[in-house]
Formats: sequence, C-alpha cells, structure tokens
Amino acid sequence: MSKKIYIQLSLILILIIIFLLLFFTYFKQSNLRNDFNINMEQSTNTSDSLIEDLKYLSTDKEGNKYKIEAKKGNIDQVNPDIIFLESVKAIISLQSSEYISIESKFAKYNTKNFDTLFNDSVSVDYGEHILRSEFLNLSFENNLVSIYENVRYQSGISFLKADKAEIDIINKKTKIFMENPNKKVQIINNLKNGNN
Repeated sequence: MSKKIYIQLSLILILIIIFLLLFFTYFKQSNLRNDFNINMEQSTNTSDSLIEDLKYLSTDKEGNKYKIEAKKGNIDQVNPDIIFLESVKAIISLQSSEYISIESKFAKYNTKNFDTLFNDSVSVDYGEHILRSEFLNLSFENNLVSIYENVRYQSGISFLKADKAEIDIINKKTKIFMENPNKKVQIINNLKNGNN
C-alpha cells in the first residue's frame, strides 16, 4: 500500500470519529436539555397550581374576620387570583354576633376580594341554626350571601325548604323564596305546645 492510501484511510477514520463524537455529544446534550425542561415544567406546574393544606385569614376595618381552610387548592391557570378548593371549611367571626361556620366539598375562592362560591354539600352552622344547600355564594364586595338549590333550614323550632335564600351581611335582612312563583316555601313547625 502506498503512503497516499494510508493518509486517505487515516483522514476517513478521523472524519468518522469526529462525526461520531459530534453526533453523540449533540444528542446527549439535547436529551439532557429536554429532561431538564420537562422536569422544570413539571415542578413549575405542580408548585404553581397545587397547594395542600392552605389557609387564608382576613380582617376588615370593623374587626370582622374571615378564615378559609382547604385540604387542596388548584390555582386557575387563566386567572391566578382564583383558587379552586377541595374539602373546605370557613369561619366568619362578626364583631356583633356569633361566628358562622361554612363547610363544603368544593369552593371557588378569589384571593383579591375574598368572594367565595361554595358548592356540593354546603353546610352552614350559626348558633342553633343549620342551613344546607348545594351552592352558597359569599360576596364581600356586595355584602350578600346567596344560598340556592335545594335549600334546607333547621332550627330548634322549625324546618324550612326553599329554592333560594339571600342574606344581607350588613343589615342581616333575609329573603327566602322559590324560583317558581306558583310554588310556596315549605315550613314545618316542630313545636307542639302552641306557643309559636
């Protein structure tokens, strides 16, 4: 073999080695970058959207307190001020009266204005008063509590069924009514002694 053939084979071998080194180096770095990006996206998504055992506490200028707790919360991807909560408990402590306890399976909570939409097995306890429904919309902006869909109220002396109830938080006026004007609110009195 001539010297010329050795040089050509050596150059081809060097080119193949360089090509293989570049090829494997490029793909290894590319895979590492992809793994890093995937891991970053996963950790970002889980840390940004899922919160466990969360608690919010707010106090207004009159000293009324609102505390809401949940086992889980997911931040809305479109509006980060909204958190979707699971296994929710809330307590409203008003200066001029007893505290109000609200529980539900789910809720939609606005972190800016504290408005909360409770849904699925909503339960409200206020002293000896117990209120159950499927939805409760607590609006601090409008100072209004709207309770609707299968509303059931129970106290020591009566039981009530209605479609909707609205409570003004400021003056504590309550409206209880049916959506269909042809239907009537059902009231059952538990007292048997006639002193109603």
